[in-house]
Amino acid sequence: MTVRLGFLFLAIGLNAAVALVARWRRSVSRSGAVAGFLVGSIILVAGGFSIWGMLMLFFVSASVISRVGATAKAGLASMHEKGGERDAVQVLANGGAGLVGSILFAATGEPAFAAAAAGGFAAANADTWASELGVLSPTPPRSVVGRKELPPGASGGVTRMGTLASVAGSALIAVWFVAWAWAQRTPSGGTVGGGIGAAPAQAALLVMIITAAGAAGSLIDSLLGATVQALYRTESGALTERRRSGGTANAVIRGFPAVNNDVVNSMSTMAAAVIAGVATELAGTIGLALA
Repeated sequence: MTVRLGFLFLAIGLNAAVALVARWRRSVSRSGAVAGFLVGSIILVAGGFSIWGMLMLFFVSASVISRVGATAKAGLASMHEKGGERDAVQVLANGGAGLVGSILFAATGEPAFAAAAAGGFAAANADTWASELGVLSPTPPRSVVGRKELPPGASGGVTRMGTLASVAGSALIAVWFVAWAWAQRTPSGGTVGGGIGAAPAQAALLVMIITAAGAAGSLIDSLLGATVQALYRTESGALTERRRSGGTANAVIRGFPAVNNDVVNSMSTMAAAVIAGVATELAGTIGLALA
């Protein structure tokens, strides 16, 4: 892959600006801003504006969605391990699948890897939308395993509102990706600047593949959250994802201490990326993959 020097400077400048704005708005911590700058720059250089745009769409939509019902969510902060500012580990957990997909796409030119990156971002967006809007559901969440009622915000809990939000968040990424792919298609059936393109039937199929992969990733996130992710109980009896509260170690009541929300996010987005990539490749065997 040959990278023009001007485009490299553009990638660095754009991502530096995004990182600074994100830090100024307290959407990310200092480490998160640095990680976001590096991840974004690599994705833009390797995957182009199609994949980078999904990263930006995820980041912006997640930031907007997180502010919906902020007052109602205020009491749930003690449940979660980390605050509202994404740190470097969170950035990598949510963007790692897209990063790997974009690098592999650049190295091989295989559209399935671009679809895999889209699946990863779709899962990250689906899970974020489900988490941020699901806690506002008028009905309490239930464990995806066993259907036991859980407190709002608890990992592994699902609601109808959260499920619908999950599909919507995934579809947003899918539509962006396919719309960009469509824009790269030339009248002769080729692609602009060596990009990826899709015919109408391919475009519709790809939207469904990416949307389904992202929703599946969100479901996998819930399954892992309900089984292997560590959940603790404080001395007062409250449930939390934090190992310690006020300097006191909390008791593990489920899962493994090594498996926190970042690990679960990383596993679920990678799973969604694999699903999207494999499904796109399989569709290609019957002539329905990206052009």
